[in-house]
Amino acid sequence: MQRATLEKLLVARREGRALVRAVNLKSGEEKLLDPASDISVLGQAAAIAAREDASRRVTVDGQDWFVSVYNTPWEIVIVGAVHIAQALAALAIPAGYRVRVIDPRTPYATQERFPGVTLEQLWPDEALARRPLTARSALVALAHDPKLDDMALAAALRSDAFYVGALGSVRTHARRLTRLSATGLSKDQLAKIHGPVGLGIGARAPAEIAIAVLAELVQLRRKRAARRIAGIVLAAGTSSRMGRNKLVEMVRGKPLVRHAVDAALEGGLDPVLVVSGHEAERIDKAVGGASVTILHNRDFGHGLSSSLRTGLAAVPPDCDGAMILLGDMPGISGALVDRLKQAFDPSAGRAICVAAAHGHQGHPVLWGRSFFSEIASLKGDKGARVLLDTHAAMVAQVETGDDAPLTDIDTLEALAAYQS
Repeated sequence: MQRATLEKLLVARREGRALVRAVNLKSGEEKLLDPASDISVLGQAAAIAAREDASRRVTVDGQDWFVSVYNTPWEIVIVGAVHIAQALAALAIPAGYRVRVIDPRTPYATQERFPGVTLEQLWPDEALARRPLTARSALVALAHDPKLDDMALAAALRSDAFYVGALGSVRTHARRLTRLSATGLSKDQLAKIHGPVGLGIGARAPAEIAIAVLAELVQLRRKRAARRIAGIVLAAGTSSRMGRNKLVEMVRGKPLVRHAVDAALEGGLDPVLVVSGHEAERIDKAVGGASVTILHNRDFGHGLSSSLRTGLAAVPPDCDGAMILLGDMPGISGALVDRLKQAFDPSAGRAICVAAAHGHQGHPVLWGRSFFSEIASLKGDKGARVLLDTHAAMVAQVETGDDAPLTDIDTLEALAAYQS
């Protein structure tokens, strides 16, 4: 490892930032990648490895690289040096967590009771100001004393902590929420508290509660490690060939556009963004009640590219890619959406996944984040499909066994044929 690389890694660790070192297995070329900002294909592979805390070998543009992840340690910050805290600390250390216990009550916070654990005999607000929580921190309030727990929870909810939990019954937690609400915390912030703390396994003894807490942390971390793919349903067109807005026509019991929306939701896309334009109010009504975000493209008259830009601009930064679905394709299923997600793996050269029927590429298409800028630069009525040939080496076709990826409803005759 080059000295300059080592120094940068040490600085990043002190600052609580992740970096990924990539080494070309043939040439020995070394790159240091920031997984939070590098949108190249190699950077995207690095971001996935960093999120999964897993160094690995990847292939990008025919070149083999080994990406080594340098993440800051996960930590559990326990407030309250009680019996449950002793059990939780003992379990968390071998599970790979750095543990610190905060409690100003010096008779409880002792090395005899917490061997090998960092003890901070301070009030929680002071301790957390000195060493703030990060996105790799979990705070667990166990003191069962509002003077300590509330102070810690308020600080944690205003931080990037990935987990905030508090001991107590349902009734105790309700009273806690009332107190914290009075401090100015919003309902969305308060909803982040896991209370009562831990998985609901019927735990009672201190060791059992500690197991429940650690299990909930494992469950949450593994869910966070999964790739997040957004869905963009294009529903802004004027339906010129149909002569009226086809997307609100009833097809097998629901509006045409609702089929694509439901497939996106059932396939686990998150979030699902519906781009409307022409007769936006009718589109809003057609997808009403679905857990989607509706984006109105005021420039829809400038062509399909404007809707793509509208959708991509709203994709959250922690999404690894986005699947483009057309609102006039009722045969697309949630199962197909899920298959495309499962096929997506930029590190294996599958950075674009396209549904295909009998060897012919159709829709939907899943695009890795590294292609967003190219798609956003398209003009007029060009869709992103024009880029498939440009990046053919990164395209994976997912065969469906039916004609759904090629079947869109453009005319009254096509609508009648599909309904028959």
